[in-house]
Amino acid sequence: SRRGLPAAGRGELLNLAERCARTWRLLPSSDGGRMLLTVLAASALGDPHALDRGSLVATALLRLLGHEPPDSAETWRLAWDEHGIDCDPVSSRVLVMNLRLRGNAACVRLTEAAGPEPLWLTWRSLIGTFLAEDPEVFVCENPSVLIAAADELGTRGLPLVCTNGRPSAAAMRLLTGLAAAGTVLHVRADDDPAGQEIVSGIMKAIPGTRLWRFALRVPVTPRYEEQDIDVLLRDLRGGTPK
Repeated sequence: SRRGLPAAGRGELLNLAERCARTWRLLPSSDGGRMLLTVLAASALGDPHALDRGSLVATALLRLLGHEPPDSAETWRLAWDEHGIDCDPVSSRVLVMNLRLRGNAACVRLTEAAGPEPLWLTWRSLIGTFLAEDPEVFVCENPSVLIAAADELGTRGLPLVCTNGRPSAAAMRLLTGLAAAGTVLHVRADDDPAGQEIVSGIMKAIPGTRLWRFALRVPVTPRYEEQDIDVLLRDLRGGTPK
């Protein structure tokens, strides 16, 4: 009776159930095993694209796993990730600078090597354990802020994460992991409708996040981060964020 499923009586619903059952048997175990979604699809169904976003089998499987069909590519990734399945773990990424980490995830070694140089971290590099050496990490929306910090502050700058627009799954994985380990996040974005959604979404997902020279409100006149670059750089030198 669920909308979106084939009607019973023509064999299509039975075929869908059989394909779901074949795939279910090959899901990663709950002890920490992981698998690429394309490998799961090829192994169970003979087609690496059989579980692409929007397919009936993928939608049905996610419902069986307790998820309604994700409404974005990032929520799609997060839903599968909960069950040990990776959706192209190198395409989702997040931009960072001066982020000093400890742990066994690949991002720890990457950030150590990069130092104050802007660095893209992929979802894959965030698999494992990581925590920040610094008690506070700053978060902006636009790469121009991070580039200015790299050019003008170098190693003197505080840790900075750039969402590059709406946060990717990798960005949310990084920020959630940092906060869970006790890091205080200071978050901002452009003061326009999109920026307000970005900041409110992060604060809703990660309780305890603090605003960085930003107010949650309905913006009357948009103001962009580039217009406040001097004061943001002053904060990143170790000034007191407001």
